[in-house]
Amino acid sequence: MKNKNLLMTVLAVIMIAAMAMFAACDPVDNSGNGGNEDGYTVTFYRGTETLKTVTVKEGEKVENWTPEIENFEFMGWYAEASLAIAFDFNAAITEDTDVFGAFRENVYVEDTNSYYAIGGGSGELKAASWDHTKAAEALPFTKDATITNANVYTIELDMYAGDRFQICYGGGWTGQQGIGYVKGFEYCAGVNPNSGLEVTAEDRDYGEVKDADGKVVFIGGNEYDNGAENWNIILNEGCDGVYEFTLTTYPNAASYNTITWKLVKTLTPQTATHDMKFIGTMNGWSEENFEGLALNKAQNGETWSGVITITEDMYAEWTKGDATNPLGVECAALKIFNTVDGNYYGVNGNNVFLTAGTYAFKYTVATNAVEYQELAYYIVGTFLGDNNEVVNFAVKADVTPKFTVENGVATVTFTVADVTTNEAYKWIKDQGKTDANGNAACFSMKVVFGSEIEIKDWYGNGSDNFYLAAGTYTVTFDIATGTVTVVAA
Repeated sequence: MKNKNLLMTVLAVIMIAAMAMFAACDPVDNSGNGGNEDGYTVTFYRGTETLKTVTVKEGEKVENWTPEIENFEFMGWYAEASLAIAFDFNAAITEDTDVFGAFRENVYVEDTNSYYAIGGGSGELKAASWDHTKAAEALPFTKDATITNANVYTIELDMYAGDRFQICYGGGWTGQQGIGYVKGFEYCAGVNPNSGLEVTAEDRDYGEVKDADGKVVFIGGNEYDNGAENWNIILNEGCDGVYEFTLTTYPNAASYNTITWKLVKTLTPQTATHDMKFIGTMNGWSEENFEGLALNKAQNGETWSGVITITEDMYAEWTKGDATNPLGVECAALKIFNTVDGNYYGVNGNNVFLTAGTYAFKYTVATNAVEYQELAYYIVGTFLGDNNEVVNFAVKADVTPKFTVENGVATVTFTVADVTTNEAYKWIKDQGKTDANGNAACFSMKVVFGSEIEIKDWYGNGSDNFYLAAGTYTVTFDIATGTVTVVAA
């Protein structure tokens, strides 16, 4: 019995040792890819042609390389067949990956186009003012005649933060070249400078160009739902300077045109950035005649506002047939013009078309947005809106009564409630204000010609407000004489 037990013990020891040896011989996964010993396949393409395939372990990087193809110049590797986004060789490989090469036929074709910078800004780009004729005369690129086997053009521009431009030729937008052609451009997360919206890199609505130290020098953003090759090149904040831009063109393969740049010298930033005026058919689109066409800056500097009266003698015949005119009739056309940087601002990039009337405009600095409303006659005063909020002597839709105008007389009937229960309006009772009959007042008002954007003219009881007791009143305003009459309805 002892011998049998001894035998069983020896067999158990042998089995344990064998299992240990078997485990020691089991292959160890050193690939880092969770057991995928073969790793992932990275395929390099030229169009649909496979140039090379390599295997990369998960989490490792694929090595960059430069293919040599006779009669073609290699232009770079891209993450998509569209060649829109450069491939990131610093990214870890976590799946089978396709990489697409860009190749330009290495045949010299002379470019006979005359290129120019067109845009707007506080620096030299102001001379272009988005006008092709002006831009071609004032901001031409110079072709390097010493280079006989390439088309190389250069220009130097004084630029200040916010200045923007594109490169064009031939007096039109065909062939325009923007930030998408600048070497080093990449889509990024940030704020689109045209829409003011926060976007991600995947949205492809915003992009940047950085210098060798990683500083963002130029930015661009989607404005008309087009590609980055058509976006403006905009100088970023804190980068004021003189810049040299070099455009290299390939007439037989224009998509491979490139723009490079270098900072020649820095400039002291300008302190004044905005001086907003109305410009349009009312002054012949003149950048010199702005008499009576100025907008006013808000105290916080965030907005500019102004009022303009349009008459029929300001109409232009071409407006009736303009495809961007929503009115479909002959009228006036205008934009807001910044005399500091030469930029024009409309609605969705288009002119604002107006028939005869008086209009208030507001321009918002942060977004370059333009809003406008036609002025009308309103009662304003110590109104309370929804949720008892104060609407103090301002125009607000559905709160401040709007007059009906007929034969030069404006009329409205409205009901007055006691607003002095609101802390903001206790002063009416505290100061003992009374109506025309000596009754204790609970409301104060005037008549205005204005809008929610801005009020142009005020009309009261002489130089004072009208003070009213609770009740219903009919207010009549004689436009010709400016006389206000208030009677109990």
